[in-house]
Amino acid sequence: MAFSFPKDFLWGAASSAYQIEGAWNKDGKGMNCHDYYARQSEYAQHFAMGRPDICADFYHHYREDIDIMAQMHLKSFRFSIAWARLFPDNPDDLNPKGVDFYNDMFSYLNKKGIIPFVDLFHWDLPQWVLERGGPSSKEFIEWFEAYARVCYEKFGDKVKYWSTMNEPSYSIFGGYHAVNGIGPGTFPPFEEDLKKAFAACHNMNLAHMRAVRAFREMGCEGKIGTVIDAFPVYPYSLSDERDIYAAERKFDYYVAKWLDPILLGKYPEIIFDTYQDYMPEGFAEELQEAYEEIDFIGDNYYQPSYAQHSDEKSGFQECLDPELEEPGCGEAFVGMKKYPEGLYDILLLLHKRYHPKEIIVTENGMSMKRDENNLAVPTQIHDKQRIRYIRSHVMMLSRAIEAGVPVTGYYVWTLEDTYEHGVGFTYDYGLVGINYETMERIPRDSFKWYGEFIQANT
Repeated sequence: MAFSFPKDFLWGAASSAYQIEGAWNKDGKGMNCHDYYARQSEYAQHFAMGRPDICADFYHHYREDIDIMAQMHLKSFRFSIAWARLFPDNPDDLNPKGVDFYNDMFSYLNKKGIIPFVDLFHWDLPQWVLERGGPSSKEFIEWFEAYARVCYEKFGDKVKYWSTMNEPSYSIFGGYHAVNGIGPGTFPPFEEDLKKAFAACHNMNLAHMRAVRAFREMGCEGKIGTVIDAFPVYPYSLSDERDIYAAERKFDYYVAKWLDPILLGKYPEIIFDTYQDYMPEGFAEELQEAYEEIDFIGDNYYQPSYAQHSDEKSGFQECLDPELEEPGCGEAFVGMKKYPEGLYDILLLLHKRYHPKEIIVTENGMSMKRDENNLAVPTQIHDKQRIRYIRSHVMMLSRAIEAGVPVTGYYVWTLEDTYEHGVGFTYDYGLVGINYETMERIPRDSFKWYGEFIQANT
């Protein structure tokens, strides 16, 4: 099929502060929750493949990296602000050097004609927030709104695309309960407490809305939305109605507990019939009162999911793809299944269920595994497999647009090799390879291909 995209389509690449910025304790930056737990011996297994103290050292190489983005003809760069770099120790004392860093970075992006897309929160919660109760505390809502207001005030003249949060299931709900429902949380504070998990979920939804309301009250220019990892959930058996129902329930549990509140102002039924006892008192009314409309929804898509019937109250249980001949899709995909058709399916589902004004694919990409005995050296500079991956997914974008879905942007994960939570530096997602010893930037073949593709479709 032929590609077809609007001329103003946001072709970009994405990353996050914690995963490439480095300079974890430089120029007044405070400790985030991962910085803290990486230094606690009892949690060493979570950081066995490296600590993100330096990463790609974007903090000291950002102008070089932005020049590389310009060479690739990127229209936009999605990145996050490190909350702890602005407010290192408490919610009141702003770090001027942090403000200067982001101001200069956003200014240089604009100078190069690259639109900044900024996430306020991408998993790196300041440790002081966690020590004061974290997202399970009601105070979190106030802290987040105050932080958002400072960001709008300091950077609003340079940033026109804002997202309040990125994939909250992993960073927040995952801190108090494993995302896959097994064992304790796999993110700080590594606890198992469903009451805290659902309180954190609700507070993050409210914090999102308060940040959106602040954006409107301050008269900020541009657009504001949020980023969720929405994925299609397929039934294990298409002939078993119980599995079809299970797939719907799993979607509501993992995805709709964020999207229904954010886009519809209410929680999905599974929250009421299965998890209501874990929710804070008066949560439904509180949500309705706080509701604020957003300008776009961002979706991070990597792979689909599957479900089958369970006699448990939730009505579903996890299962593997029934057609899968091997676990995942091999090491090159960190156990993820390559299924571009799933991107089309989820975009269509989001459009039909929620009718958002815009949908932006805020992450999509694949990885290659590094040699664990030589993690400094990037892998597969001639990455034909990644080119095929991106091409197959942008084809689904074009198909979705033709079907009437208001898709307005696409961001490859990621610009350059990153620290990945749980697997450290063992997997490369970057269009640009990073040698972690020399900090040399090595554009991969996919870098050139993506740049040429952007030129041809702009």
